[in-house]
Amino acid sequence: MDNFYEQLVSKQKSSAYKIVNAAFYIFAGLALLTLSAIPIFVVCLLLAVASFFGKKALYVEFEYAFTNGDIDIDRIVEAKKRKRLLTFDVKNAELIAPEDSSYVKDFSNKPSKMLTLFPGGTDRNVYVAMVTGGNERFQLRFTPDEEFLNLCYKYNPRAVKKS
Repeated sequence: MDNFYEQLVSKQKSSAYKIVNAAFYIFAGLALLTLSAIPIFVVCLLLAVASFFGKKALYVEFEYAFTNGDIDIDRIVEAKKRKRLLTFDVKNAELIAPEDSSYVKDFSNKPSKMLTLFPGGTDRNVYVAMVTGGNERFQLRFTPDEEFLNLCYKYNPRAVKKS
């Protein structure tokens, strides 16, 4: 039987994102209105471009997909642009446990590469996966829900430690 599950980890648009987004429209409008005054036009255009790229960093979501033991993690910017960040087999994980648990603290030979793949300011439980099999060794910080953890447990019961 195939096991497939997707989890979208999102956050509300922060007030900083809303301010930078509004600044983009204000500066773009001012740039159009001041086409005849070149110095003001250039300053407004530069501020509009800076706010356009700055707002992208303020609204990021992550999607965790579980497909028959393979975990895919994508980053979604402004609910528009998707990029695959990571793919690994759950059987290559030696440990999946809550970040503040003794399992993580007592884990020997931790990989030095740390990946944090969840939006900042989350109130969800953060889990750490120690992936040491396959091509790369890394620690993954992410925020799976109960169903996602249950599927991981089904494919690798010795590695998954629930809270």
